[in-house]
Amino acid sequence: MKGKEFPSQKKYRMNNPSITFRLKKGDKEKLDAIIKASDIPLSTWMTHFVHDMMDPNRETSALVKKIHELEELNKVLATERRFNVPCPACGRPMYFSSNQSNWKTEIYPILKEAFSTSHHTTCKPK
Repeated sequence: MKGKEFPSQKKYRMNNPSITFRLKKGDKEKLDAIIKASDIPLSTWMTHFVHDMMDPNRETSALVKKIHELEELNKVLATERRFNVPCPACGRPMYFSSNQSNWKTEIYPILKEAFSTSHHTTCKPK
């Protein structure tokens, strides 16, 4: 049983009414992702939305920043030559990259020599 409401509680409820609404599951997940990325409470986010105080760049900045970081990494990885070879001693993979300091002087010449007789199936051997 609810006790008597104090005048301060009554005033608070009148000045800060609660609202309830339903969303589809997918829309709720999107809203949760936006709220999580914005780092502000849902009530503050909704207040900013209602008063047209939202900065679209701030709301999506975390997501845009993450996308930008991943795109930059993708560009770097696209230009990098990477491969692995099993270690002759233990069998675990040894990773090689064109970003290593000894790529041009040691690794690439050995690879070029090792694959000098290989060619595409559509190419004629020299």
